[in-house]
Amino acid sequence: MAAFPKWERFPLWQLNLMALHRCVQFKTLYDHEKFCGLVYYVVGEHIIYLVYLAVNPDLRDQGYGTRILQHLKAEFPDQQLVLDIEPVTKSAKNYRQRVRRLRFYRRNGFHQTSAKLRDSDGQFQILTTGKKLNKPSVIATLKQMSSGFYHFKIE
Repeated sequence: MAAFPKWERFPLWQLNLMALHRCVQFKTLYDHEKFCGLVYYVVGEHIIYLVYLAVNPDLRDQGYGTRILQHLKAEFPDQQLVLDIEPVTKSAKNYRQRVRRLRFYRRNGFHQTSAKLRDSDGQFQILTTGKKLNKPSVIATLKQMSSGFYHFKIE
């Protein structure tokens, strides 16, 4: 809950419903008995779309986020990881958080693309680990995840 503002969160019932698709993975992460975070992603034909990656606030800056991303890269070596983040704009109330998030993803092999995801919550910057964003695959993967109920546009 601390990782994403309420307006950026799908309702839990919707996440659970979408997770019924074979292509959607909703995993809680533990280090022995200690809850570390969660990851929610969609396995597309050419991409892995990270919908949520959240680390327990008490465990941040201890390498858990990096290990999660390393695991996904190892599990899906032939697919690019794709995600979206809030654009880094100085006028944003959470500007420092946005800068920190972008730095984290850059350190972990992501780069900014010129593409933006626009939905009812606003506009988001798309990042990928691939050399070039596969826009048709992003669109197909997000449509598959939501059975067409998630309305978005890739610009």
